[in-house]
Amino acid sequence: MPRSPEPARRKLLDAALALFAERGISGSTMREIRIAAGQSNTAALQYHFGDRAGLLRALLERELPPLVARRKELLAGSHDPWSVAAVFVLPFAEMATGSEHQKLVVRFLSQLLDDHSLTFQEILDLVGDTGTHEAYMLLHRHFPRIPEPLLWERVAVATNSFIHAAALRAARTRHEQIVDDELFRRNLVDMFLGATSS
Repeated sequence: MPRSPEPARRKLLDAALALFAERGISGSTMREIRIAAGQSNTAALQYHFGDRAGLLRALLERELPPLVARRKELLAGSHDPWSVAAVFVLPFAEMATGSEHQKLVVRFLSQLLDDHSLTFQEILDLVGDTGTHEAYMLLHRHFPRIPEPLLWERVAVATNSFIHAAALRAARTRHEQIVDDELFRRNLVDMFLGATSS
């Protein structure tokens, strides 16, 4: 019976996640990922993913569904501006204060946003719909006086800021943290709401 390719694929994805989180997308070579995954076959990454874009897509397909599911859960209970802001922010803030794997994911996503080898459109194409459109429309309903292009710009800038803040939190050790996890999560939502609505 032939061996399943799944364990090797999983090891490659795990290695890519760790290296991308630490060094960034452009700062991690396919060779380094292959070696970190313990794969001696030089064609392993190409076999499983084709190229770097295929690897990124596979990694996002594995890691984004829990974030999207959490957003949908939060969206179902959103009724005021703060709870709508939480739809955008809390999934990332919870990952930043969650398991070691979740911390790597939020750091990887922050690195992805910072990667200058990819255009913004390429990043959007890779990430796909993460469930923010409906939350954005709700936010716009709560703040109709803010012109839509301006609100969209505020949401984009605030999103970039809170993802970086979440990644910084995820990279810190427990003794480096100033506030506890719960206060960090609530404060990040407060900051996002202040940046988009004031």
